[in-house]
Amino acid sequence: MKRLFFVAGESSGDIHGAHLIRAVNEMEPDVQCEGLGGQHMAAAGMTLHFDLAGHAIMGFTEIVKSLGMIRRLFHDTAARLEASPPDALVLIDYPGFNLRLAREARRRGIPVIYYISPQIWAWKRGRIRTIAQLVRKMLVILPFEKELYEQAGVDCVYVGHPLLDHVPTVRIDGTLRDGLIIGVLPGSRQQEIQRLLPVMLEIARGIRQQYPEARFVAPCVNPEREAQIRAMAGAFPLEILVGKTYEVLDAARFCLVASGTATLEAALFGVPFVVLYKISRLSYWIARAVVRVDHIGLVNILAGKRIVPEFIQHEATVETVLPTALELLDDSPARRRMLDELARVRQSLGAGGASRRAAAEILNVITETRNGQKAVSD
Repeated sequence: MKRLFFVAGESSGDIHGAHLIRAVNEMEPDVQCEGLGGQHMAAAGMTLHFDLAGHAIMGFTEIVKSLGMIRRLFHDTAARLEASPPDALVLIDYPGFNLRLAREARRRGIPVIYYISPQIWAWKRGRIRTIAQLVRKMLVILPFEKELYEQAGVDCVYVGHPLLDHVPTVRIDGTLRDGLIIGVLPGSRQQEIQRLLPVMLEIARGIRQQYPEARFVAPCVNPEREAQIRAMAGAFPLEILVGKTYEVLDAARFCLVASGTATLEAALFGVPFVVLYKISRLSYWIARAVVRVDHIGLVNILAGKRIVPEFIQHEATVETVLPTALELLDDSPARRRMLDELARVRQSLGAGGASRRAAAEILNVITETRNGQKAVSD
């Protein structure tokens, strides 16, 4: 029996990992999957040793506060790999933890496959040398990443973006399509919700003054985040839906979105939005010193220009965001330009099938390792 050990540390990685596990099992039903991830991966058939995605942490200073838990989990996971080595270790983003674990796996002769690259093009570009030493196969989801890795001598395959696999699988009943819907997406982590939701609610109040008929809807990942958002919203009429992000994006006229995967999801649904991003002051100044990108929103990075407004740190205020929000709500030239640009970004990602292509590469690595020679991909 073949065994794979997966590690995903965030909500989006949990979702993409679940599709990858299902694709692996469709190709070879007897493959045993275990590891760290979240409830989506568990539902896909993975034996979940720890809900790492459910404990996602954001920001440098926030990570420091959780070092004890992370350290214990790391040593426990390394011990598992030592006691019962899998055929391959499959890492999904989450580089701080995963690259250290890759080193432990390499010492034990376990092949390391990395699915969804760390953002080396944004910061810590020197990590590419570490990846070249430790990773047997890199499976990237953004078209420009392949050349970066190949230049560093990394065996790299561009498989496409897994959101194109995930979005069509989500059932949308359309119950939110009546009326003027404004999406409020403050993120999936407790810390980012704590920082972003207050300003989003201020902006929502400003929009409501101009559009009293508007409905404001906030999707969230689990009941814990629902309780947090409900408590923070207070008397404001914010509708909160667990696990209904795509229902909101499907129905929304406009969205306020935390920087992250949701920016690309909004683009795929063709809904105009603005990006907001706030972290602790110390984390922000550390990030400014090390991050080397012109944009933080993935949709802008893919477009190579700012097609969606970004409001970062002290810029994320009701005074700065509200005029742009009202312009994009209206049938304005700015709204029409954004819709055209979002359509171009969606087209640039090509067709679906990322999960299946990634699964084939993973199974091929196992075959190569067992045979001691390079197998030919289908």
